Amino acid sequence: MKSLANLIDSIAPLYNKYKKNKKTITGTDSLEIMWDIGDLLQQYIQTNDIKPHNLYRQIYGKSEGSENISQKSYIPREFQGRCYRIRNMFPIKMKIREDLPTLKTFTCFREAMPFFDNPKYKLEGTEKQKLLTLLNSNMSTKHIMNQLKTLQRNRIGKKNPRTQKLDELADQTNLFVEFYNYVYNLINTCSFKQVLMKTKGFDKDLLLTLSKNVSALSKDDYKFFDFDIPQNTSTPLLKFANMIKSLIIQNNAKERRRFRRIIRPLRMIRLAEMIYALLSEENFSNFQNKIK
Repeated sequence: MKSLANLIDSIAPLYNKYKKNKKTITGTDSLEIMWDIGDLLQQYIQTNDIKPHNLYRQIYGKSEGSENISQKSYIPREFQGRCYRIRNMFPIKMKIREDLPTLKTFTCFREAMPFFDNPKYKLEGTEKQKLLTLLNSNMSTKHIMNQLKTLQRNRIGKKNPRTQKLDELADQTNLFVEFYNYVYNLINTCSFKQVLMKTKGFDKDLLLTLSKNVSALSKDDYKFFDFDIPQNTSTPLLKFANMIKSLIIQNNAKERRRFRRIIRPLRMIRLAEMIYALLSEENFSNFQNKIK
């Protein structure tokens, strides 16, 4: 039975090949690399009877802000998920080149993915053939993307009266975006020592708990952790911590679900990772290397 370490060792060269060449190779070539990664994931999932998202977290490591989970790789969970989806879309690898021989970029296929595997939006017959013709066309990437956006609006973007409730979360979502940008700019433009000077040192217990809770907001069944906010907490962190606290103390999950409809779960997870990066110089350096 292949161990997790062996699985990572098998995936890493393929991921590095994709990351290094993704701007120059065709979309078809990208899909084939991702299919190979998805195949490795699928074999491990079936052999070990593990949930896909659980495996993605184990491969990446430290994504939940936990102290006892070591960083195992820098292969993003979102990327792993796409690879696994592609493997399930194309049972045979050669089907990729048969259906999409002249796909220009993976970006176009990414926008079309719901039409290949989402039961609610999956296209069949003539409609699927029209989609494949569009993806294989020699039109500009911009034109293809515009056509896909139109298709998404017509097929997926149906108006829902529940969206009126989302306006009630404007303050919370604006705070989230402001704090996300604040932390990203700290990591992207400063050294760890400069961050400590600018922030006068964040409370580590507060950061760790916030990292866990922000990650937990991305899904209903994750555990929340109660926390206190020190009196000397700086304004950006103070406002954000109060907002997170107001979301997690509610017994009813409706507002958190609405919040996820505005702020994507993957964005929540990324902020949790960035907050965790502020806990130590090692974490900070690792995350800076990741986003370079």
